[in-house]
Amino acid sequence: MPEPMRRTGGCLCGAVRFSGAAAPGITACHCTQCQRWTGGGPLFSVGVRDLELTGEAHVRAYRHSTWGERSACDTCGTTLFWRMQGRPIGFVAVGLLDDQSGLTVTEEIFVDDRPGWMTPWPGATQSTEAEEMAKLHAFLEGEAT
Repeated sequence: MPEPMRRTGGCLCGAVRFSGAAAPGITACHCTQCQRWTGGGPLFSVGVRDLELTGEAHVRAYRHSTWGERSACDTCGTTLFWRMQGRPIGFVAVGLLDDQSGLTVTEEIFVDDRPGWMTPWPGATQSTEAEEMAKLHAFLEGEAT
């Protein structure tokens, strides 16, 4: 698997910009929250680390659960990123990247919520809501100890 690559990106209006090491694999989250947040299909995102963010004053967060947080630009409304509350930004929306070359969908999650009109991506791993929630609970239990 290729190594993460430094990529830049930003929202539609340019008020929020970032640079970070982005993984080459795209995750497609089909949960109903992501469908509503993006206004259609899944949230296509890439894992990031060492994110440098400018325009933070324009970032508005929405805590949709006891663990997760979704953020958007308060000027143009662009879907920006998802993260665990109190943690660094973990995933940015793929459409924000200035250069999307070399990326491919490698994982689909919450596939039991995938709309019937959307077919699975060939070669991508598939996991259900129950499988994702079990991973989340295991992670949270590990954090508590």
